[in-house]
Amino acid sequence: MPERCQTHPDITPYAELCVTSNFTFLTGASHPEELVTRAAELGLDAIAITDRNSLAGVVRAHVALRELARSRAEGCGVHVRSTRQSDASSRQIRAGPALSVHARALPRLIVGARLVLADSALDWLALPTSRAGYARLSRLISLGKRRADKGECHLTQADLLTLAGGQMILIALPSDTRAPGKQGGGRGPPPPPPRPGGGAPGPPPPPPP
Repeated sequence: MPERCQTHPDITPYAELCVTSNFTFLTGASHPEELVTRAAELGLDAIAITDRNSLAGVVRAHVALRELARSRAEGCGVHVRSTRQSDASSRQIRAGPALSVHARALPRLIVGARLVLADSALDWLALPTSRAGYARLSRLISLGKRRADKGECHLTQADLLTLAGGQMILIALPSDTRAPGKQGGGRGPPPPPPRPGGGAPGPPPPPPP
């Protein structure tokens, strides 16, 4: 039986599989370092950093977990990068308050991403199950970013089916309407209504007074 179950038998093992960091613009508010540290404070078994069409937060979260493990092994206060404060006037960096982390095992970091597809009414949580799966997810996101303007990603269901290769767990999620180009769960604004009697679509009606 895991150590945390022996010392805290009333705690049910739990893993959070869909966490968005501030690498998802206008959606996430917390640094990846803060998320994994909070997961450690709560005694979670695992946490998945799943930013929108990105693996950027995973790298920072991995580094933070290494810092937590080292600080705890050395018996000193736990400080991660997001708790450090820079003093621009003196060009010095001051550590913020030490964070409290339980003596139980640190949470396992699950690599993942929330995939927003151009032709799907649902978002897809992609969690690789192996190194090969991680490589496929990286290739998939790189493919989408090469097709789109900077800061955007264009992927389709065909891309996901081709590159998933049975090496990712895929979980359907309600569409995030805050994603760029999405309104009401769809992709982009609704088309204007057709003109009476046929012909090209006309402009949208004016808003009610």
